[in-house]
Amino acid sequence: EESGMTVTRTETRRTRGPAPRWQRGAVLLALATAAAHAQQAPRSYTFNAAQERLTATSSGLTAARAGVDASRSSADAVSGLNLPILSIDAQVFRYQKTIEISLAAGRSLVEQAINGFLASSPVGQAVAPIVSGPVNNALSRIPDSVSGTITDNIWRPTLTLLWPLYTGGMSSATQDAAQAQTRQAEAELSAFSDTLGMQLVGAYFGQQLAAQVVATSRQNLDRFAQHYDNALKMERQGVLAKAQRLQVEVARNAAERQLLRAQNEYETAQAVLTRLLKESGSVQPMTPLFAQSQPLEPVQAFIDSGRDSSPTLTRLAALRDVSRSGVKAAQSLALPKVYGFGSYNFNSKNAVLPDPDWIVGVGLHYTLFSNVDRKSAEGAARAREQQADAAMEQAGSDIETLIVRSYQGVETSRKQFMLLGTNIVAAEENVRVHTLGFREGQATATELIDAQVALSVAQTQRAAAAYEYDLALAQLLAASGRMNDYAQHIARADQRMSAP
Repeated sequence: EESGMTVTRTETRRTRGPAPRWQRGAVLLALATAAAHAQQAPRSYTFNAAQERLTATSSGLTAARAGVDASRSSADAVSGLNLPILSIDAQVFRYQKTIEISLAAGRSLVEQAINGFLASSPVGQAVAPIVSGPVNNALSRIPDSVSGTITDNIWRPTLTLLWPLYTGGMSSATQDAAQAQTRQAEAELSAFSDTLGMQLVGAYFGQQLAAQVVATSRQNLDRFAQHYDNALKMERQGVLAKAQRLQVEVARNAAERQLLRAQNEYETAQAVLTRLLKESGSVQPMTPLFAQSQPLEPVQAFIDSGRDSSPTLTRLAALRDVSRSGVKAAQSLALPKVYGFGSYNFNSKNAVLPDPDWIVGVGLHYTLFSNVDRKSAEGAARAREQQADAAMEQAGSDIETLIVRSYQGVETSRKQFMLLGTNIVAAEENVRVHTLGFREGQATATELIDAQVALSVAQTQRAAAAYEYDLALAQLLAASGRMNDYAQHIARADQRMSAP
């Protein structure tokens, strides 16, 4: 039998053919399902990891960084405005020049010299009757002028130097404006980064809040389902009126609807965070909602930090510096310009007649009349400077107000969070007491429902207080220019919501 079994197994292996089509399809479907589940598995992120991911993938940050790079390059481009400009030119051309030389003056000089010689010397007087006639005839044949045309091909390589010695302040104003625009771009990058950080706080901890609400709603539904089961048993035993059982049933149905709403809100919050981090699948936050049991440092410390480090004030200060540079540039329009210049011809032996071999000098340029009203231009620049000063002053006041409001929001949320922790303990005990009382007929359905709803509300409010604390803290740090300290506050937090 053992031998026969072996033969049978061997024959079975030999006669085994391709798997049926339905089996192959089932295997492929199972593999596709497993791959889909693997793709849909949420990716876990701590807050710090989510911040790094957002920094690496944000198109807005990429654009802001490019703006900073462009501003820095522009500032580098004008950093040498006070340096000389050295250029080389090479020209190949053919020219024709007509030259006319006057001979009248030379002829007159020759005639005067000959006549003076004949009149002043004995020899001249002796030969004067003989040579005066031929000489005068020869002189009369000399024309008043002669002319000629020169045609040639010229290769003219020249080295030219132009050095702005004094520009009336235009060069320094341009350089100062470029540096200020770089500071403006850097401040805008910092402000955008802070705004993005607040968006991350809202989305990241918003999903954590939604998860807490889902957990609370599910727990609330489970408890109401248990209360309903107890009420149904008590009704069948004749110790509970149908009306009270219906009250519990209505409360259970309301808890079920609340759970559905909470789940929908959680899916929305999850989608927001997923898109913010540009993930293909869902995201699971790992850092819980947090708070501090102790208050923050005094608000004045945040106000002082905001005055020194606020990106908004830094940007407005840069704009003010740009406008001041504009005033200097407008004033330079009414001042003369002094420059040095020089040129050297490398092919001086084959140069055009008027061209020098080399030339150096100093020039002065002054615009007597311009088609731009220089006084109006300066007035406009001063008005922009006043506008920037006023905007900076107003922004400083607004930021102080925002810091104070955010600080109060942090403190209010912190106190609410701590008080709600005590309330939840009391609410849980109240539910326990009313549950026992309801079973023993000492408590009504209304009292039980009120106690259960109060517990659910307290739990939800505590999670909301933690979320408001986290969000208000981000607003406070961003307004005071300390958004980079947010991770440190998370690490120091001594109150954390347990994972749902």
